[in-house]
Amino acid sequence: MPPTFDFALLNLGYVLHHGDWNFGPICSSFSRIYLVTKGEAEVTISGKRHTLSPGHLYLIPSFVTHYDACEADFGHYYLHFADRSLRIIDFYRQYELPFQIDASSADSSVVERLMTLCPEIPLPSPHPKAYDNSPSQVVATRRFQTLSLGIRMEVNGLLLQLLSRFFALTRLRHDVSDKRIANALYAIGQDLAHPPSVSELAATAGLGKDRFIRLFRNQTGHTPTDYIIRQRIHQAQMCFVGGQRSVKEVALALGYENISYFGHLFKRVTDVSPLEFIRQNE
Repeated sequence: MPPTFDFALLNLGYVLHHGDWNFGPICSSFSRIYLVTKGEAEVTISGKRHTLSPGHLYLIPSFVTHYDACEADFGHYYLHFADRSLRIIDFYRQYELPFQIDASSADSSVVERLMTLCPEIPLPSPHPKAYDNSPSQVVATRRFQTLSLGIRMEVNGLLLQLLSRFFALTRLRHDVSDKRIANALYAIGQDLAHPPSVSELAATAGLGKDRFIRLFRNQTGHTPTDYIIRQRIHQAQMCFVGGQRSVKEVALALGYENISYFGHLFKRVTDVSPLEFIRQNE
């Protein structure tokens, strides 16, 4: 069966910036889609700069840290949406999505239709501090819920249509073909707080430690240690969004007794500290 999501359209509008779209780091619990119409800007993700230009659609999934920058005129439609079922997050984790795709006339029509259905949900200010916070998101979600069922269903369908354009060009993030590495990933996921050591994983795979690490990196793009850290930090993000507000509580639940070290790893992976992430997404 196809996946089902429970999208809430939080913000929608068009804005023309004049060199004043310079923000970051931003790490939100909701996703963003941009349709650029004028000028250029840059979005930096994981140290890589991406140029935004007219005639393209852009997707920034939830929990992806990014920096925005523009030096001159930059016009774009923006769509901020959250999946209250949280299912979309699993798809973001499983698939490597393109950041940019060519925008078709049908894509522009979808955005125009959304603007017709939801004409009164622009951002109060382009600065993330004005909208990327708990009170603003609660207000935006409640406002969306006041729309008729038919409109909410159509909005969900239109958002899914835009997302499908990106997923049509995706590939599995960890297309693991080696059964030994697949078994290792399964073993790691069973208990992130107490995962097997690299030596234990290598022994189970029947490989020497160095050879296992090379094979693991070849299959996943990460060393076993880095993979475990990233999985733990992602789980921490989910815990914070799910209501566990204490950094110490989440760190201990994931096997980190040194809270400062946990905070260091969290910022290394996301570019924001645990407290900054909580403030943005509480």
